[in-house]
Amino acid sequence: MQTAKVVGQIMETISIDSMRALRNLYFVRTAFQVTWASVVISTALTQPQLAAILFLLYPLWDVTCTVYDLKTSSQYGNTHTSQIINALLGVAAAIAIGITVFHKPTYAVAVFGFWAFGAGALQLIAGFVRRKQELGGQWAMILSGAQSTIAGIAYFVGGLADKRHIKDVSGYAAFGAIYFLIGGILLTRKLSQFAAAEVN
Repeated sequence: MQTAKVVGQIMETISIDSMRALRNLYFVRTAFQVTWASVVISTALTQPQLAAILFLLYPLWDVTCTVYDLKTSSQYGNTHTSQIINALLGVAAAIAIGITVFHKPTYAVAVFGFWAFGAGALQLIAGFVRRKQELGGQWAMILSGAQSTIAGIAYFVGGLADKRHIKDVSGYAAFGAIYFLIGGILLTRKLSQFAAAEVN
């Protein structure tokens, strides 16, 4: 009985630490994406080269966040194949965007759309897995993943048809920031509930 109690306490500590790391990541992503979207909107038409560089950096930023997420979650005994695939997909997307963005920006938008679709589908998987693990804030991530897949199709088709511009992607980042903010708030609430339970 004592051993089972100790194991339960360890698992609870792991869950809290994992939620805290995820909460912090969500808030950082919120701030970055709001800033990124604002700068892209203001530079896309007046400074297209800068906007192109920012566009190239976006999937790399997502890769950085995914690697951090993988590193912290693996410390708590979690491994997610979907996140590994997501990181590799992000690197491939950044390379493809780098090849196209300075010569044919609309094709780069199409590449972004393909990546957004894949990343959204993988985020859906990660969200459902984490929901089963009782990590908070995952409904926001599931909705974000679903919207990403839909937006990805629109960007892919619009980019190939020369109907989408880099500035249009700012909306994708802005909506993503809202979902990350909601996810962070929900995780903060769940952490507060854990803290209150410990006091009682």
